[in-house]
Amino acid sequence: IVCWFQGRMEAGSRALGNRSILADPRDSEMKDKINALVKHREWYRPFAPSVLEEMQEEYFDVSHTSPYMQMVHPIKKRYHSVIPAVTHVDGSGRLQTVQKKTNPKYWNLINEFKSLTGVGVVLNTSFNDNDEPIVCTPKQAIRTFFGTGLSELYIGSYRVKKT
Repeated sequence: IVCWFQGRMEAGSRALGNRSILADPRDSEMKDKINALVKHREWYRPFAPSVLEEMQEEYFDVSHTSPYMQMVHPIKKRYHSVIPAVTHVDGSGRLQTVQKKTNPKYWNLINEFKSLTGVGVVLNTSFNDNDEPIVCTPKQAIRTFFGTGLSELYIGSYRVKKT
């Protein structure tokens, strides 16, 4: 589970890869881990999948892109057990397709995760603590990072790690 603070902040109510907490969607206990360390949300609230645009039809029953995480789409049944941390109880996910041309750094991160694991999806939730706004500034990112149980922050090209 890492904090990811990159470039300019997105506008709107969703973290789209510039102010995000990112995690491995293959871990069936990941939702509980994130809730215990930082989010403290209700157990039933799902976390969202960010998928490489080129792979969205592999994982999801959808033929159009969903770059703003505003629509819920069915996750193909064969992937329910592969990406359980982002599969809601009804088999859906609030999908974000990530395009290389619009967010190359985030796309590269997901692509590298795919190279390491074979899965072109990451869990994405907003970079904030419970009942706090999404972090906007580096100072807020560092404060939130040190005020939670998370252990790594990537801010620009720097890595901050708790020991």
